[in-house]
Amino acid sequence: MRTLRLFVYALAALGVTTAAGCSDGSSSSPDATLRVENRSDFSIVEIHVTSVGSSSWGPDLLGGDPLMPGEALTLGVTCDTYDALLVDEAGVDCQLHGVDLCLNDADWIIHNTTCTEFGAAKAAREAAAKAGSGAGAADAGTP
Repeated sequence: MRTLRLFVYALAALGVTTAAGCSDGSSSSPDATLRVENRSDFSIVEIHVTSVGSSSWGPDLLGGDPLMPGEALTLGVTCDTYDALLVDEAGVDCQLHGVDLCLNDADWIIHNTTCTEFGAAKAAREAAAKAGSGAGAADAGTP
């Protein structure tokens, strides 16, 4: 059911019109599928896509249902080249540009290294927490 719901979101976000040369135009069905698998340590809470060159992001394709580590989903997409915006559980965003999804099925596997922003933000949070706990321990011994 999750895949079907996300398929509907994807069609709404990406549109059902086809780009010239990608389809015969006689059908509004998707030209390709995109399987997104989260193999990272981060929960992905939002995925937005837009055609390259667009000035705004499409709606959140996850619809409030996070893509947890180890989970995957499949989206139907119309032929185009897309930019993608991922947002993790801490609100850190990562942009990927020029994802070609024209007449081909693709697997998009998200690793810790896919979005270095996620790992950098996590390391900064952990360093700040460690510094804060170290300062608290030093302060605790002071009269």
